[in-house]
Amino acid sequence: MPSVVYGLLRDLAVDEGMAVLDVGTGTGETAGALAHRCGGRKVTTVEVDPAVSRHARRRLAAAGLRPEVVLGDGARGCAGSAPYDRVLATVGLREIPGAWIGQTRPGGVIVAPWGTHYTHADAVARLVVRGDGTASGRFTGPVEFMKLRGQRLSLPPHGAYVPDEGEGEGGGADTSSTGIPEGEFITPAYAALPFALGLRVRHCVQVVAAPHDGARPVWFYGLTDRSWACAVFREGEAEARVWQAGERRLWDEVEAAYGWWVGHGRPDHTRFGLTVGPGPAGQRVWLDDPADSWSP
Repeated sequence: MPSVVYGLLRDLAVDEGMAVLDVGTGTGETAGALAHRCGGRKVTTVEVDPAVSRHARRRLAAAGLRPEVVLGDGARGCAGSAPYDRVLATVGLREIPGAWIGQTRPGGVIVAPWGTHYTHADAVARLVVRGDGTASGRFTGPVEFMKLRGQRLSLPPHGAYVPDEGEGEGGGADTSSTGIPEGEFITPAYAALPFALGLRVRHCVQVVAAPHDGARPVWFYGLTDRSWACAVFREGEAEARVWQAGERRLWDEVEAAYGWWVGHGRPDHTRFGLTVGPGPAGQRVWLDDPADSWSP
């Protein structure tokens, strides 16, 4: 969607003469806009798909725009044209590649859709690169993009978690109930809660199932083991029934994360931030203050 891409360009704040790395050439529209603004040879655009890259090169040339079109893995950046003043990704990420930070000048900016495997609900991270090899900044708003190929999730089938079909019975599940309303989990697109829950509940995927006989199940699957949970919301019932099984109690974790979010004033995407560093520090997320961060 052009309005989404131009929102990213606004966050990027490019200027004439800046060197820019564009990750995910696609049709070439974003690379073309950057080449028009910065100058063709100042823009390097990387695409992993040979046919897509070839077609984009032709379209750009036909428009009189000649950024450097590179076929390769965008996660590796393009060291031959570094250092960059700006890095823009039009693919969803679960980790900010260290190569991008290493190929960006101190004070340069990286703009990329980022999120967790919890849902597809990502947010735009605007990170400023520091001289110590780290990058940090706030999220500017919600977004969803196709995920970088090397960071896509392959979730095991439902049957690998729950032996029997149904609302969660089977597998020695514990049962309980919750008064959290259905509307908190059956959210409209770009709502803040799924993004926030993904930051607090590690290594977990939430799947909202289709309604059936007046019931709407919401499933939670662990990514480091076969723990699972299911909350079933029914029309006209104030409380949802919950099942959970496995080494983790995923619903308890989700419920605690929900309480944390409500207790902090239901923050939207823009109150959260991301800091990326080398070594064991890795990626750290934070609410309001980078000093109070945690590993997502």
